[in-house]
Amino acid sequence: MASSTPQGSRPALPSVRRATEADVRSLAALWALAFPGERSAEERARGLREGGAWGGIENCWVATTGSRLDGAFRTLPLVMHLLGRPVPTLGLAAVAVAPHARRRGLGAHLCRAALRIGRDRGDLLAALYPFRTDFYARLGFALAGELHRYRFPPEALPAFDGVDRVYACDDPLATLPSLYETLLPSSHGLVKRSSKRWEAVLAASPLAFGIHGRGGASPEGTPRGYLLGSLRKLPRGAGREFRVTEFLAADRDSYRAGLGWLSAQRDAWRQVTLDALPGEQLHGLLTHPQLAGTSNARVLWFPSATILRGPMVRILDTGGLLERLQPARGTVLDLEDSEVPENRGRWEVATDGSAGVRRTGEPGPDALHIADASALLAAGRFPGLELPRPGFSPLLGLPDFRLLDDF
Repeated sequence: MASSTPQGSRPALPSVRRATEADVRSLAALWALAFPGERSAEERARGLREGGAWGGIENCWVATTGSRLDGAFRTLPLVMHLLGRPVPTLGLAAVAVAPHARRRGLGAHLCRAALRIGRDRGDLLAALYPFRTDFYARLGFALAGELHRYRFPPEALPAFDGVDRVYACDDPLATLPSLYETLLPSSHGLVKRSSKRWEAVLAASPLAFGIHGRGGASPEGTPRGYLLGSLRKLPRGAGREFRVTEFLAADRDSYRAGLGWLSAQRDAWRQVTLDALPGEQLHGLLTHPQLAGTSNARVLWFPSATILRGPMVRILDTGGLLERLQPARGTVLDLEDSEVPENRGRWEVATDGSAGVRRTGEPGPDALHIADASALLAAGRFPGLELPRPGFSPLLGLPDFRLLDDF
């Protein structure tokens, strides 16, 4: 019998709908298969029913053919701070295609549906952690952040003053979120956290240390910085390693106090792993900035850090984003966007401030692709929004994009 599908063509892609309670078991099984080793299907099903740091079944979407689950994703409601301003953001997560539905373009189909869902609910940006960057780049996403991972003995750091201002947090949930909230207006990339999200962050990083300011604790007991981390045993009985998972400080003095405290722990652990922003120039502080356990990569060259890349961002609503971030008057931006056609065109910011932002026509021949525009935004080099920018003083004076492990 001849196939009803023309030779060489693909079956029609299924429509996407919001997940329901009836989808919980199949969803949990799909995600346990797609992301092995993270959580079991039973744990995932329980989280979907009870809700967790990012909610439950209410932010899940599925694509089905009849009663069979073909794929799924989550649309997390985030608020990211860009250039100090809160921006509603779609957190695209857990994109998964069932084994029987692969190689049909379903993954891209799911992502396009998610972009539409986010834009329709008012999100101005989308963010994700990619399984493969080229796949998401074709959909308009751009790599945003960069971290440099250093591994070094504590004594490689200078013995900065302020070690006595670092203390173990007995109840980090009572004090650290308040500091984090105060730092959001000075951040470029931090995401607002709920109390449930903080609980998850602290559960993953069992060691929490606060940093008092030079004058001691603030009247409210809020620190001026903090370090989160965990310990692990090094191979072959070589001692222990302290892995710093988060290090935030409100000022340079508290930042140096945190580094000095790490330096003072040389009798407690043998090695520190610290992920630093490029602008921190941590290699300039280390007495010998060679990655622990490595040899020379070339005759007189040695590796100092590992570059980490991962978060990707995408502009979802150009007009809304420009209204929110308020670029310089007279800014003109030509954009191409094949996935979200509402972004395509020439965007102009009024010179007198009276008409706001408007799309005035077709893009010019030198138009930016939406992925390139998104990359410029994260790098602080977006037209009309270049850093340093009047009215925005970034944390520690560093304009680096800073998206922590939040979803």
